[in-house]
Amino acid sequence: MVDKKTTLIQSSRGSVFSVFGEDELNQITEEGKRKVAVSGKINKPGIIEVPENATLNDIIDICGGILDKKKFKAAQLGIPFGGFLTEDSLDKVLDFELFDKNSSRNIIILSEDDCIVQYATFYVDYLIGKIEDSNKNEVYEKYSEVKEEVYRIWRVLDRISKGRSNMRDVYLLRRLSGEIKDKLNQGNNIIQEIIGNFYEEIEEHVDENICKTSQCNHLTKLTITDRCIGCGACKRACPVDCIDGERKEQHYIDYTRCTHCGQCISSCPVNAITAGDNTFKFLRDLVTPNKLVITQMAPAVRVAIGEAFGFEPGTNVEKKIASGLRKLGVDYVFDTTWAADLTIMEEATEFQYRLEKHIAGDKDVKLPILTSCCPAWVKFIEQNYADMLDVPSSVKSPMQIFATVAKDLWAKDKGIPRDRLISVAIMPCIAKKYEASRPEFSRGMNYDVDYVITTRELIKIFEDSGINLNEIEDEEIDSIMGEYTGGGIIFGRTGGVIEAATRMTVEKMTGQKLEKVEFTELRGFDGFRSCDIEVNGLKLRIGVAHGLREAAKMLDKIRSGEEFYHAIEIMACTGGCVGGGGQPKAKKRVETLKQRAEGLNNIDSSLTLRVSNENPHVQAIYDKYLDYPMSHKAHELLHTKYFVRVKNPKK
Repeated sequence: MVDKKTTLIQSSRGSVFSVFGEDELNQITEEGKRKVAVSGKINKPGIIEVPENATLNDIIDICGGILDKKKFKAAQLGIPFGGFLTEDSLDKVLDFELFDKNSSRNIIILSEDDCIVQYATFYVDYLIGKIEDSNKNEVYEKYSEVKEEVYRIWRVLDRISKGRSNMRDVYLLRRLSGEIKDKLNQGNNIIQEIIGNFYEEIEEHVDENICKTSQCNHLTKLTITDRCIGCGACKRACPVDCIDGERKEQHYIDYTRCTHCGQCISSCPVNAITAGDNTFKFLRDLVTPNKLVITQMAPAVRVAIGEAFGFEPGTNVEKKIASGLRKLGVDYVFDTTWAADLTIMEEATEFQYRLEKHIAGDKDVKLPILTSCCPAWVKFIEQNYADMLDVPSSVKSPMQIFATVAKDLWAKDKGIPRDRLISVAIMPCIAKKYEASRPEFSRGMNYDVDYVITTRELIKIFEDSGINLNEIEDEEIDSIMGEYTGGGIIFGRTGGVIEAATRMTVEKMTGQKLEKVEFTELRGFDGFRSCDIEVNGLKLRIGVAHGLREAAKMLDKIRSGEEFYHAIEIMACTGGCVGGGGQPKAKKRVETLKQRAEGLNNIDSSLTLRVSNENPHVQAIYDKYLDYPMSHKAHELLHTKYFVRVKNPKK
């Protein structure tokens, strides 16, 4: 954990002051009677001198205008709150009396791209942090008497943002905010003003579970926007044929068939498709008092993100990423990869259990076992192969295992309340956003992964914040949760998960350490490949597929009895996670994906420990918390279920 360094963090979604505390902002604005700190959805955030008789429009112009020339939505004056200005105030001279004399002169500009529910949640979150701060100043002392009302408002807003509310919650917001206004003798109350000015938007969230800004990640789906030119590239790329539309007309997605793989996003030449963007939520969490932000990064991210900063595809820049994230203000920078080792401990043990029963002649044992790390294929099999849901391993993905351990074990040991820990997953995959919002990966309203940032989104945050991975010094990833083995790192490429599982399973079943851990038979780039392996008398037939069209071919052959495998791996994206829908787009796509995959292989071969059960950090987790792989404790914490999902018939 390190101190936060950057004074202003921003992305294409907007800007947030980070280390400017209340005292510092007060000092800055006191240096000149008309100095104001301006942030939000503007092109040039910073400290400005406001001319006499300047309107809000003038101030926005001084700051370079609103991002992407979007429409103005609102402006908040002052922290904690001095006033809330809407469109009818744009051409009025800014009244400096609206700034509370006890708080800083700060203006936060909102545009039509801002979700008012997310903004209200951020404001209340920030206020709670200040109320809880042991060093809080007198500005926030008075809020102590309404602390319970503030907490209840936050819980209501959280329900609304996650599609778990009804209109009675809006009535409750009115009542609670009214009580606060009366108790504190406020002239303005932000929640009341938000309800009054943006009632229809709140109603859409509650009644229709719609967030038109795509900022509420639990209400967001892959969406083809009106920027679509009707070229058909997404339709051709979609592996499940869920996109329809006439040429040169806007296309549409059938959500009952969509697996959220994101291949449509990768193929779109005009960036007309969105899966939602949590970058601004990430920036806000970084500046919210009393929140501890941790990140995990998937194996495939480190060998792709460098391409945006001049590195060759496949170059491992994990230490650069760690350095960049700390500059943004992340408290702990962790790695998903050791959780991949934990996944293999469970998955390989489950494989061994099924395989030994099969060899012993048990006709009821379910084979093949199907590795369970890719959320797009999980949704694919739930929608298309309901009769085969007993085939996949029940082990959670590494992302979910990491988040479970972080919130249920690590945070508890550290004395960190679950709702003050923000768990952010940096992933190569669009479907991970969908996976993070599955209700089985939560405790009540608190999800194990709060939200996902893709590789492309992190690139944009770094670029906009002036962080160049080619220029910053390396920093180590926080090792509090452990190092990883070669078996964990190869999860990011096609064939990698099943190779990692095979390494451990073979050693366990034969009782002999592998002299050569590479199973080159499982490697390659064919979309559907069958591999026969024989090691120390143990014979295995394994299937590997990447791309859901190829996966369908494999599953159809298994279902019909045409093919038999002991184990199979399916990844929805070409090349596996290295070709995920959230990765940087590549002109020479196949060549680039192969280089990224080889980068992971190079990391694997450079490590001393290459089989997941050799990882002492993983074994320590079992010793302290879980007993042994596939124990009752391990099953309760590290395993999941799958569900039949009905899809519309193809027209």
